[in-house]
This record gives sequence, structure tokens and C-alpha cells, in this order.
Amino acid sequence: MNILSGLSYEQIYVINSIKKICILKNIDAYIVGGAVRDALLNAKVRDIDICVTKDPKLIVESLEEIKEFKYYSEFQTASVEFKRGVSIDIIRCRREFYPEYGTLPKIIPSDINHDLFRRDFTINALAYDLKYYKLIDLYGGIGDIKNKLIRKIHSNSYEEDPTRVFRAIKYSIRYKFLLYDRDEIISCASKGIFKTISNDRIAKEISLLCTEKNWKDAFLLFARLNIFDLNCNLIGKSNPVVNYDHVNIRLLNLFYSFKDKRDADILVDNSIMDSDLKKSMMQLKNIDVENFLKETIDNYEIFRQLKNMSRYELAYLSWNFKLTYKIYNYIYNLKDCILCINGNKVKDFGIKDGKSVGSILRYIKKLKLNTGIEKDLNRRDIQNALEYKDRKF
Repeated sequence: MNILSGLSYEQIYVINSIKKICILKNIDAYIVGGAVRDALLNAKVRDIDICVTKDPKLIVESLEEIKEFKYYSEFQTASVEFKRGVSIDIIRCRREFYPEYGTLPKIIPSDINHDLFRRDFTINALAYDLKYYKLIDLYGGIGDIKNKLIRKIHSNSYEEDPTRVFRAIKYSIRYKFLLYDRDEIISCASKGIFKTISNDRIAKEISLLCTEKNWKDAFLLFARLNIFDLNCNLIGKSNPVVNYDHVNIRLLNLFYSFKDKRDADILVDNSIMDSDLKKSMMQLKNIDVENFLKETIDNYEIFRQLKNMSRYELAYLSWNFKLTYKIYNYIYNLKDCILCINGNKVKDFGIKDGKSVGSILRYIKKLKLNTGIEKDLNRRDIQNALEYKDRKF
């Protein structure tokens, strides 16, 4: 089978350019992993990785039409962006071994057989030999694609690298494949394997899952596989305030759904996620959502309590049905309330003290928010405002 038939003209042109150089320099070259998998699934090929049996620098130095490239010496990997709008990673075939479970692997240059063995799942341990136009399937990946299974390659796979659990979930929800290793994943989660890796690595995998079309299914699998203790009724919970198109809102929804706040700390204590989102999560940890604004019906009080909150904090609060309307009311009716008068107009009545001017303006704003009417400023309003200036407006 020629998997190149499903690629674009530009992709095929670039691959053939790499192939020609490899043949001239006696380098074996293989398209590997996701590109082969997606071609077999007749799905759009997202990323193209080419494994080679010598240092990729030997290939890159002879390539033309390169727009930009980065070389990672530790892994002998080159990420190449071409002027034709095609990006390809050229990777040296390698073996991997883990000094300890959860650590990043040590790398040893090797051949295609060892390279396929180091991969996470059988459906990703596929290679296409560019020289001989043939598929290499050492671990039954083609059969697992036909049977719609996500299956690990070797023993201790999830203990070696617990992030593989998240990737198993990703492929399961993306392609609607069954998790062959479901029971083993549940067992590994109960043993606490995620404690062997950093919050950064976990947060990165969760963030990637949130970019998937079926992200809600990923969260539900978190619960079913005992990875996190979640309130599944809150996952993807709809209300008129929240739009789930943004990845950060999906992450916030996961944060809201955690039953165990120690799990929630993973989304806060990392260097991966958006800083504004993490800051909002920190603020939300100190809010008693059930009682926040519970008895408040005064529009000005709602405005006063919410005016300094971020959009993430507002979205979080809106998932509580007792607060949904109040948050909606604030965003669409109260938030952008602007007075026709300003401090200079107040001063025209002889009020010079800055605090008094502020109290009067807040009093007028309270009247407008609670009645919907803003009348011309008069001395009676000023008197009323000054009588109540010690109250919180």
C-alpha cells in the first residue's frame, strides 16, 4: 500500500526531496507513527515524522526551500518548516530506556525495529519504508486499527511513562477506539503512577486533550478510569454565560468538576497553562460558591461583588445554578453601566472633597442599576448620598 496517495502534492514533493537525499547518502528513511496511522484510517494527516538511520543534520544540510529549522542535539531531531507550507520532523531511529519510572528516557541511536518498539501503542508503531514502498508492522497495529483498539506495545508501558495514559485517552476519543488496556490503566491509576511525573507533564497532556473535538468524553474517562475523582454531572454543563469553544473554558470546567481539590492543584501549580487562568483558579479556591451572592437581589450589590472578577471567575460561578442568572444579569445588563454625569458635574454643586464626590457618584450609580433610571443630578440626591456615604456602595 502506498500511503503517500492520501497526502497533498506539497507534502509528497517534500517527502520525495528527503527520500532522494537519503538514497544518495545511503540513509534508510521511514515515515512513522501518526502519519501512517491516519493514512490507513483515511483521516487527515496532521503531523509527518520521518525516522532515519543517521544524524538528520546530514539530510537538512542538503535540503532546499527550507524556511526555518530547529535541531535538538540530545535527541538528534530536526524540525523543518519548508517554504511550501509543509512541516516535517526528521528523527534519528533510536532505542529508549528509563532509569526510573516516570523520568524522561535515555536515548541510544539504533534501527527502525528498536524505534518502533519504543513507541506507545501498536497503532503508532507503524512505519512506511520510503525506499522499498512497504509497510512495516511488527506489533499488529494494522489489525488493531481494523478492530478499533488502543493497545500498548510492551509490559510496564504505563509505569515507565504515565503520560501514555492520557495519550491512550486522546486516541480513544478521537477515533472512537476501545481501550484494550482499560483494566491495567485503572490498576496503575490506583497505584498512584501519576505521582512519579511533574504537574507540568500532566497539565500539558490535559491541555492537549482539551483541544480535541470530543474533549468531554476525555473528562468522563478520567472518572471511569479512576484517574481523577470528578462530578460527571458538571462536565460540559451548559448555561447562557459559557462558550466552550475556548480551551481555557474547558480546563476551567474540569477544575470546577474536581471533587478532590488536591487534584485541582495540578491545574494551578504548573508552568504550562495560561497565567490569567491559573490566577483566577487561585482566587476561586477561596470563594464559597454556594453562599456567594446567595441572598443578594440588589443589582448594585451584584455589580459591586463582581466588578473586579475575571471572565474565568465569572464563568466558574455561572455553573452554580443559584448564581447563573445573577452572573448573566451582570455581564449583559450591569457590567457596562455608564453614568451621564461625572465628577466635574458634582463639583459644580460645590462639593470639593474627593471622597464625597466618589460617594455621590456611587449613590447615583446604585440608583441607576436598581431602577434603570438616571435622572439629572440635584441637591436632594447630593444630600441623600452624603447621608449614606459611610455605607458601602
